[in-house]
Amino acid sequence: MGYFSPGDVVLRREVLHGRPWSVMPLRVVEDGPDLLVTFSVPGTVLGFPPHHRPHGWQLKGNTVWRGHGRLQLHRPDLAYSVDLFWHGPQRRFAGWYLNLQDPFRRTPEGFDTLDHELDYEVAPDGTWQELDREDFERQVVEGKYSAEQAESIRATGREVVAMLTAGTTWWDPAWARWEPDPDWPVPVLPEGWEDYPQP
Repeated sequence: MGYFSPGDVVLRREVLHGRPWSVMPLRVVEDGPDLLVTFSVPGTVLGFPPHHRPHGWQLKGNTVWRGHGRLQLHRPDLAYSVDLFWHGPQRRFAGWYLNLQDPFRRTPEGFDTLDHELDYEVAPDGTWQELDREDFERQVVEGKYSAEQAESIRATGREVVAMLTAGTTWWDPAWARWEPDPDWPVPVLPEGWEDYPQP
């Protein structure tokens, strides 16, 4: 399977218990053997296929991406993405957000993954904090993750903590100065997106 080109629209599917759980069209910023970078364009509408467990964003009415957008850095086989956010009218860099998730799996339309709830927030000055541990453990009890999956996620969390504590982060700080192409229109879900092949 080949790489995508800058500006391409790809679909990021979250897959839970073998079925698509949420679908979001993204713009490709960079793609290659070592790094996939995507951008969530403000105003993008998310899709939620029928599922026995409704998506949390869907339940909260969060169906449109807002703010300045989200840049995501993905490395192959890594069980988290590094997300960048900006705030305010001056588009101030807000920091790095390590979003634990399944390693991305390429598809003809984009890639599949699954958010793991547990996250780590890194401020521009390098200080960091863990987020959503209680929510993650609750979801384990509720059956969102198997015991084996849960332990793998906890192990990834420990690896992230060791990296942040040692100050050995791998991403290029220059991404904090990145700006989206102003000519990029808001991507939309393609016709028939609900009927794409199952994972």
